[in-house]
Amino acid sequence: MTIFEISPRWQELLKGQGLVTFEALWKAPTKPFKSKKDREIALLELGDDRFFLKRYFRFPLFGFLKSGAEREWWAARELSAHGFHVPEPVAFGLERGLRRHRALSLFREVPGRRLEDLFKESPELFRKLLPPLVETAARFHALGFSHQDFYLCHLFWDGKRLFMIDLQRVRRARKIKPYWVIKDLAELFYSARQILGPGTREFEKAFLEAYFRYHPWLSEEKRLIKLEKKIAKIAAHDAKLKARRKDASL
Repeated sequence: MTIFEISPRWQELLKGQGLVTFEALWKAPTKPFKSKKDREIALLELGDDRFFLKRYFRFPLFGFLKSGAEREWWAARELSAHGFHVPEPVAFGLERGLRRHRALSLFREVPGRRLEDLFKESPELFRKLLPPLVETAARFHALGFSHQDFYLCHLFWDGKRLFMIDLQRVRRARKIKPYWVIKDLAELFYSARQILGPGTREFEKAFLEAYFRYHPWLSEEKRLIKLEKKIAKIAAHDAKLKARRKDASL
């Protein structure tokens, strides 16, 4: 079984490049960008446009367990329909069989720069970007969404808009799930603590005061304790990963 879909706005461009089949796009000439155990991410340049092609080669065989490509394709269109700024979906493909299973997704590169990099250069910039950051997170969570990788490196600012990227783990429930929210905010705060240094306390205090106006339930002491415990758990996990990488390089 093979599924291949191209967003209408990009059909002409891909057709002109001969990239209108799963196999053609899978083998498209690209520049390496990042590689992970279950996928590789490559840069595809077509004219003046830059795209990220994600090739998935390890995911469940069974149809009820979706690949990252399927989840990100769904998430990008779902979030865009709700007014969030995300990478524009261009193409999606899925191949499932007894011998092999592959999936791919193609997204247009978002404009702007990572909040991680912006805050490293100008730590005080967080004060200007807090309003759109809080509004995005609060509305995102109010709709039942969870990112699961809500770190500063996955948030982009182009001067006017805040973009969320890397959506392959996004999930949605019919109503708010406190644990999901706490996990997202713990990831956000953990990444901020790696960058803002002494300004982290002000960042978290200002963020939470604004966020509480949308979600007052989070201000309960037991919720804040869980948030701090989750941050500590992420920090411990990250420390273990760094230690493993260091040992592997020796």
